[in-house]
Amino acid sequence: MIAVHLDLNTLLVCLFFGNLFTVLLVIAYRSRQSKDRTTGLFVAAKLLQLVIVLLLMQEDFLGLRFTLPLNVLLSLAAGTVEAFSLLKLLGAYSGRIRTYYFSLAGLSALSLLLIYILYPDKPLHIASATLSGVLFIVYPAYILGIKGKKTPLQEMMGLLYGIVILTLLGRAALTFYTPAARNSFAPEILQTLYYIGVYLLMFLGTSGFMLLSREQSYAELERVATFDELTGILNRRSFVQRARSKIADLAKGNIPFSFLLLDIDHFKNVNDTYGHDTGDKVLGDFSRKIQGQLGDSDLFGRFGGEEFAVLLYCSDEETSGRTAEQLRRCVLDAVIDGIPMPYTVSIGIITVHSGERVPLNTLYRLSDAALYQAKQQGRNRVVRSRETPGSS
Repeated sequence: MIAVHLDLNTLLVCLFFGNLFTVLLVIAYRSRQSKDRTTGLFVAAKLLQLVIVLLLMQEDFLGLRFTLPLNVLLSLAAGTVEAFSLLKLLGAYSGRIRTYYFSLAGLSALSLLLIYILYPDKPLHIASATLSGVLFIVYPAYILGIKGKKTPLQEMMGLLYGIVILTLLGRAALTFYTPAARNSFAPEILQTLYYIGVYLLMFLGTSGFMLLSREQSYAELERVATFDELTGILNRRSFVQRARSKIADLAKGNIPFSFLLLDIDHFKNVNDTYGHDTGDKVLGDFSRKIQGQLGDSDLFGRFGGEEFAVLLYCSDEETSGRTAEQLRRCVLDAVIDGIPMPYTVSIGIITVHSGERVPLNTLYRLSDAALYQAKQQGRNRVVRSRETPGSS
């Protein structure tokens, strides 16, 4: 029993300093970063957990009757705040979820305090507190392991949360079915199992939150570097990179493809007449409509200003011509903010039939020449380049 008690004290010390250093590091990091509510909630949860561990460390001095109800209330508050921070980070936070957690915390606090008052010498309130903890982490575990984006990190965290849930459920079951539990309020072996579960939960919450934050930061950086901020489609750099790779694959497979260059007609007049805000909305409307006409294997990117590019996969002259006409027609009779805002698009197109790997710069030059012809012929039309890419 002495060895078990020593291990518990060591565990509590590790919990305390682990949470303390985490709080200090996060606060130091936030001092140079923009403040966000998600990280603030996470820090608040860690501070509450620090208080909980301090009370557990002083349990022999303060007495169980004082520390237990206070720890129960603090644990519910910490669990609620940490769940909010994790769900906000995962994009799964909503008003309904907030209501669920507030209701769960309130009902759990009321039931646990009533059980503690009515049955102070029974293990029932220990099992009830454990089951309440399970209810707090079931939804984050579900989001991470089943419903989320299913990244390897999220899958691993969902699995670990599942292990913690099983550990806590096992601890609650042992409270009732272990013979010692019927004769003693808190057997050391059950306390050890409980603290191990708490340690795993706190460690998972801390490391998981930090890793998820880092993962999302990298994902955001990748998104900014890959997609055009205004329209949400590929920017020029990303389009060129992906197009070159796709063209190489198409050449190896001797698969035909087509390259289209699109330009919104008289776009400067839209900005001058209605303002740049309306012009941005026209670009967004244009991008959404064009994207809706393309297949999953096609590429669509913004080359700059009102100029866009499309790479049509497995598309010969007949197919690409039909698709280009669909793209031209789909933007006609546009309505922006409930106001008719008609605009048109001119398209230059080039098709590659052979298995030769044609440089993207050549495709751009030929389609740009065809686009220029479309502008010269009156705009709002599709013009095909008849020059052979290979001979160029």
